[in-house]
Amino acid sequence: MKVDVSSLTQLEKFAQLFSQSIKPGDVVFLQGDLGSGKTTFTQFLLKHLGYQGRVKSPTYAIYESYKLSQFELIHMDLYRLSSPEELYYMAIEEIIDNHNVVIIEWPQKGKGVLPTPSQTLTFKLLNSTLRELNLDNA
Repeated sequence: MKVDVSSLTQLEKFAQLFSQSIKPGDVVFLQGDLGSGKTTFTQFLLKHLGYQGRVKSPTYAIYESYKLSQFELIHMDLYRLSSPEELYYMAIEEIIDNHNVVIIEWPQKGKGVLPTPSQTLTFKLLNSTLRELNLDNA
């Protein structure tokens, strides 16, 4: 499914709809170039899941966790990973379980270690003003 998310309003509306479909145990891959909207999407998603605090980019910390009423959402950014095996040092098998929702930016950096995602969202910058999101279910 392709969705036009050229404006922040469109991206937030999609995040709101998406928030109604995720459940504990889901692993969602976010793919796309730098600046394509992955972190902003996650900020909107958390907002519509009821999180009211500050949402930080996990680029330097690798992951941030957010306790919600029904589950914990883990937002990972693997951009700085040198090797997929580094995920084992972070106890990835404890992070990805049936109780958490895990959102992963730059999942290709964890290839061979990460499980098959429940869903993959691919963000594409079509030009300076147009942005598209492709949703693929596993």
